[in-house]
Amino acid sequence: MATDSALLSRFFTLSALNRTVANSDASLFHKIQERFQSREEMTNAAVIRRAYEQLGKDYRNEYFYKNTLLNKILLGRHSMKTSAALRELPVAGSILDFLVINGIGQVYEIKTGLDNLERLPGQLNSYYQAFKYVTIVTDESHLQGVTALLANTDAGIILLTKRTTLHVVQEAQEHPQQLSRQAMFKTLRKPEYEAVLASEYSQLPTVDQFHYYRECLHWFEQLDIEVCHQAMLKALKKRSQSAQHEALLKQVPVALRELVYFAGYREKDYVRLLEFLDQPI
Repeated sequence: MATDSALLSRFFTLSALNRTVANSDASLFHKIQERFQSREEMTNAAVIRRAYEQLGKDYRNEYFYKNTLLNKILLGRHSMKTSAALRELPVAGSILDFLVINGIGQVYEIKTGLDNLERLPGQLNSYYQAFKYVTIVTDESHLQGVTALLANTDAGIILLTKRTTLHVVQEAQEHPQQLSRQAMFKTLRKPEYEAVLASEYSQLPTVDQFHYYRECLHWFEQLDIEVCHQAMLKALKKRSQSAQHEALLKQVPVALRELVYFAGYREKDYVRLLEFLDQPI
């Protein structure tokens, strides 16, 4: 099982998928084929589906959690035309796992059975400086510990069940008390915070480059905090360019959607991937 786990973890990465589809290095996929193809004729998509099912049974790593969130929340509950997801976003000294923006910004912090809970209090403190809603997604091994840590807080709890459903144990409540203009400003890239300031002030600071960043932050800190928050969410949402490819993404097997969503694929990339998946072994 340990060997399979290592093999599966290495395969379900964007670099491995791209190398396989481009046929520049398909050695890892050939190992997946040997391990997971059945006796009857199969397509590449079927082999990947079987491999992903094994990942879900034996080794629910962070990719499995993120992929489940993307499929069941972004694609299952929302629409890519009105919502967007981001991952690995630095916020106030921590890096959040998964963020869905759909009018509000909902942070999902993942605690798999392979993780510990030591950093969770500090992570919550970081995320609440930029976002109002935080939910911890975990499995049964951590449920009791997470519930104890989050007692009397506004954080939500979701249990990823053995049947790969998302069971809401505790609904996330709005928590605006810790919002920090500085933390929100620092999540933005230079063109993003410049666009906010130009919109609100109709101009940008006219200082030398050495003082420019500090002056932009100073201007941002003078804005109403809700204006800052909404402007940040709008800017972050614009980073996702996947809405135009929603129909194509839904043709991609469930097992690969998180990789593809964040890959920034163009239409020709989708076509090449779908052709590869349809090929028989």
